[in-house]
Amino acid sequence: MVEESAKKATFAFVFEPNDANTWVKIRAMLENYLTLLWRQGALAGAKPEHAFFVKCGLGQTMTAQDILEGRLIVEIGMAAVRPAEFIILRFMHKLQES
Repeated sequence: MVEESAKKATFAFVFEPNDANTWVKIRAMLENYLTLLWRQGALAGAKPEHAFFVKCGLGQTMTAQDILEGRLIVEIGMAAVRPAEFIILRFMHKLQES
């Protein structure tokens, strides 16, 4: 569910420039979504930072070559309550090339 929701929500950014401003918007949107899930009890952890992380950006999930080739790569990690393991989701959108 989280993977599909995140992919659909970030698809709107394929027409945005692949830069720091876009990455901040994506991280904030996904962190808000995951915080809501954590508050509802879907994610384990005493604090949100223990329950999940969102990575997107140069040096985190992308290289300079990825950016030039129009790849927007997002990585989400979350501590799901069931099946009680940490899950890493990584997905990519193809953007306009620089």
